[in-house]
Amino acid sequence: MGVLDNNKDFLKQNVSQINGKVQNVYFCLNFLPMALFLGNVFEAWEIPNTYLLKIQVLISSLSLVNFLVYKFLDLPDFTKYLGIFSCTTIVSIIAANGRVGIYISYGFFPFLASLYYSKKCTRIVSLYSWIAMMVSMYIKTRFIKQCEPFTAEIYTPDVFFIRYTIGFSMELFFVHLLAMVMTKMGRKNLDSLIQHIDTANVMNITLAEKNVELEENQSKIFKFVSKILNSHDMFTGNHVLHTQTYVGIIARELQETGHYLADLTDDKINMLCNAALLHDIGKIHIPEGILNKPGKFTPQEFDIMKSHPEEGKKILEVLPPIADGKFNRVAEDVCLYHHEKWDGSGYPYGLSGTDIPLFARIMAAADVLDALLSRRLYKQPMDIDKAMEIFRELKGIQFEPCISDAVLARRDTFENCDNFFKQEEEKNNVTELAWWKRYHEYLDSQKQ
Repeated sequence: MGVLDNNKDFLKQNVSQINGKVQNVYFCLNFLPMALFLGNVFEAWEIPNTYLLKIQVLISSLSLVNFLVYKFLDLPDFTKYLGIFSCTTIVSIIAANGRVGIYISYGFFPFLASLYYSKKCTRIVSLYSWIAMMVSMYIKTRFIKQCEPFTAEIYTPDVFFIRYTIGFSMELFFVHLLAMVMTKMGRKNLDSLIQHIDTANVMNITLAEKNVELEENQSKIFKFVSKILNSHDMFTGNHVLHTQTYVGIIARELQETGHYLADLTDDKINMLCNAALLHDIGKIHIPEGILNKPGKFTPQEFDIMKSHPEEGKKILEVLPPIADGKFNRVAEDVCLYHHEKWDGSGYPYGLSGTDIPLFARIMAAADVLDALLSRRLYKQPMDIDKAMEIFRELKGIQFEPCISDAVLARRDTFENCDNFFKQEEEKNNVTELAWWKRYHEYLDSQKQ
C-alpha cells in the first residue's frame, strides 16, 4: 500500500473517530436545558421554562437526526458538517435569548473542526460560527435591557451591537487562526507518520499504534480547548502584545550587557516572547465584574484576582508539548511567577531573588511597564519619565537590579514603542477608545 492509499485510509478513519466525538458533544448538549433550568431555580438568571422546553425538544430532535445519519448512513463528510453545524446552531439559539452570555463558546467549534485535519473544514466551520454568532448577537440586542441595564442606559441597541460584535469577532478570528495552526500541524504530523510507516518498516509502527497516537493528540487538544472555554473571555487585549515586545527588549539588553548568557540565547528569547502571549491566560477564570472593575478591589476581590497565575498554570498544563516541552516550561514559568517580587513580597508563593525563574522576572518587569504606560478602565496612561522613575525606586525591591537597569537603559526604545502602540490603537480601535472616553466622562459627571 502506497503513501496515497495510506493517507486516504487514515484520514477516513480519523473522520469517523471525530464524528463519534461530535456525537458525544451532542449527547452532552441534551443536558444543557436542564443546567439552565437549575440556574433559574438558584436565581442565577431567569429564562422562561417554556423556552427551555422548546430548546430541549429542538436539541433532542437534532440529536436523533444526527445519530441516525451517523449510525446508518456511510456519509462521513456530510455527517461531520451536520453535527458541528447543528451544535453551533443550538448555541446561537440559546444565546439569542438575551439572558445568557455564552459567545466565547463559538470558539469551541473551529477547534473541533481542526481535529479533522482539513483546512477547508476548519475555514467553513469558523465562518459558520461567526455568522451564527453575529445573527444571534443582533437578535440579542433587541433584548438589551435584559442583558446589561447600565449599558442600556448609555447605548442604543445598534451601538451595543457594534461595540460587542467587534470584540467578539476579533476573539473568534484569533480562535480561527489558532485552529488553522492546529489543523496544519496535525495534518503535517499525520502525513509524516504515514510516510514513516510506508518507508521505514523497521520501526514496525502499526496502524493501531498510529491511531493511539492520534487519539492522544486529540485528547490533549480537547483538554486544552475545554479549559479555555470554561470561561467567558479568552483575551486580555493589547496588553499581551505590548508585553511580548517589552520582554524581548529587556531580554536582549540583558544579553548585550553580559547577563545570563547561558539562558538568554536567541532561541530562548524568541521562546520567551511567544510565551508572553500566555502570561495572563488565567484571567479568563476571573469574573468579568472583578476583572473590569473601575475602582479599588475589596480584599475578597483582590484574593480572587491573585488566583489568575495559578489558574493559568492549570490551563497550560494541558497544552500539547511544543518544542519538546521546552516552550511549555517557559510559558508555565512566566504565567505562574510573573507577580512574584525580588524582595519576596509578591504572589502567589512569595518567592524572592533568584528563586523566581529568570524569564518570570523579566516578564514581571514588562508586565508592570505596560501597566504604567497603558490606558486602563480605571486610569489614564502614565508618561515615560514617571514610569522610569518608578523603576529606579523599585530597583532591588520589586525588580532584580540588572533588570531595572535594562529597562532604564532602553528608555527611548520603550517611549517609541509606546507612542507607536497608542497611535495604532487610536487608528484601529476607534470604537473602543470612544467608549473609554465616554465612560470616563460619565465617571467624572458622577463625582460632580
